[in-house]
Amino acid sequence: MSGSLTPPVQLGEPRPAPKPAAECDVCQALVNERQLAEARGDKSKVVDLNIELRNHPEHEGQ
Repeated sequence: MSGSLTPPVQLGEPRPAPKPAAECDVCQALVNERQLAEARGDKSKVVDLNIELRNHPEHEGQ
């Protein structure tokens, strides 16, 4: 073993939470579910829902 350490990982700023597309019931349902996950401290679920919102077809081009 050489004893050398690898440099620390550099993380960027987290992306802002995506906003729902206007008048989209699916987006609104995802936002509601995200709010519940935030309230119970389930950060993993919040991230999953943010990804789902970003990938929702109504967000094309955002």
